[in-house]
Order: sequence, then C-alpha cells, then structure tokens
Amino acid sequence: MAGSSGEPTRARDTVSEKIDHLFRTVRRDDGREYTYEDVERGTDGRVSRSYVWKLRHGRNRNPSLDVIEAFAQFFSVPPSYFFGDGLVSNADARRAALLAGMLKDPSSAHLAEKGRGLSPASVAVVTELIEHLRAIEDEGR
Repeated sequence: MAGSSGEPTRARDTVSEKIDHLFRTVRRDDGREYTYEDVERGTDGRVSRSYVWKLRHGRNRNPSLDVIEAFAQFFSVPPSYFFGDGLVSNADARRAALLAGMLKDPSSAHLAEKGRGLSPASVAVVTELIEHLRAIEDEGR
C-alpha cells in the first residue's frame, strides 16, 4: 500500500489516522467529540492529554502496547483496530469504530438490543420508519 507521497505506508504510520477516526466516530453521550482530557481521565492517566494530541497529530507514531490497550478500552474497539496495513478505509476497522460509537450512544444501543433477532423484512420496516423519523426531525432544525 502506498502513501500519498508514493512511499510504502506502514501500520505505525496510520495510528494517527485511526485515532483521529475514533475521535470523529465514537462520541460522548451528548454527541460531542471526546476531549483529550476525557481520554486521560477515562484511561486513568495511562495516556496523558498531551500524548493523545501527539498521537492523533502524528507527532508520535509508535505507542506502547499499554497505550494501544488503553485507547482500545476507552473507545470500545479491539486492540487489533490499530494494527494491520489498512488505513481507516479498512472495512473491519471502520465497522469496529462505528459499532463502538453506536454502543456508547444509549439510544442506539437500546434500538440495537430491541432489534436483535428480527427478520430481515422487519429490520427493513424499522429502518424505513427510522429514516422517516430522521427526515421529520431534520426538517424541524
């Protein structure tokens, strides 16, 4: 896989992109992006807010396994999310981050739990209803 400069992209070079993707995808209960302080508190200080910034912006590209595990636990993704040669476009990594974001949102988690085991036809009906409700709410904004 090649980076934008044509050089090979290594897994460690994508850590910042994957962390950035988590921040943009997995949100706080109020819908806002987590702060670096939230991560520091949520990892019991295993990852300082300044280190979070350095990792997210590519200033440090080689986090320890402890840091990877702390991020994985905080954002509810498997540690494997950070490994591999795929960028954030890696479908499994994207899916893991999206799922983590949904499960941290109480409303989404509740809907997922209630919909578990429904037939494909029923899921289609519920999805259509949700899309209709979303359109109504979006008009009201």
